[in-house]
Amino acid sequence: MNKDAHRVMLKVNDAWQAAIYGLQQMSQVSSVLPQSGYEAFRLDTNTPDDEVKLDFGPIVFNVPERPNRRSPDLFVVAQGWLTLQGPDFRQLPLRTKNFGTEVGYFRQKGQNLDHVFGAHFDMDEARPGHPVFHVQFGSQQAFVAAVHTLFKRDEAVVDRVGAILGTVRTPSAQMDIFSVIAQICADHLMWQDSSTDVKDAFAKLRRSCDFLVGAAHRLPFLSEAHAAGCYRASHWYEAPAANA
Repeated sequence: MNKDAHRVMLKVNDAWQAAIYGLQQMSQVSSVLPQSGYEAFRLDTNTPDDEVKLDFGPIVFNVPERPNRRSPDLFVVAQGWLTLQGPDFRQLPLRTKNFGTEVGYFRQKGQNLDHVFGAHFDMDEARPGHPVFHVQFGSQQAFVAAVHTLFKRDEAVVDRVGAILGTVRTPSAQMDIFSVIAQICADHLMWQDSSTDVKDAFAKLRRSCDFLVGAAHRLPFLSEAHAAGCYRASHWYEAPAANA
């Protein structure tokens, strides 16, 4: 494990606390467990010396499904990992090497928790036919255990996701855990009638994620002008192995 791994953990915890504060400023009825970055993230001690890997979750967000609702009726569970590239971990921003994020959404409905969305986000820069950043949809029903444990609930789960084709890899952004926080807040805590305070809180939350640079920084086929000025999904398939 890199000698600066604990320094990285401190920076990640600071960013996590700022993001959670921003979420709660946007919606006082919303909550996140665990709140401490030292509980949400764990250092992987088996990584090479030029990397720092953080495993995270399960983390549970409890938010309203729609921003004009007064009660938090949606639980979003996230877990996964984030690997940072060295060798210098003392300077910001930190640099992503790779990541993997799984999410499961559960809606409170009567005496049940309906599982209404599930996905995993990751990257693959080697295998032909795999977009570098992509999402695959599927049931994450088992994630309800985190809701039961962290929020002390015992509702039965009803899987509304069902059988869905798992071999569809849709190109996506880099949806690491900090990107997921921003998405949850944008989807469920903000709309066109949101106050200036809410919009300002979201802007600060987004800035709290700027301690991290996405993995495209080291992938010329994504960062060169032809891709950076276009953003069409066809560029996401330009992995070297696919062109070998």
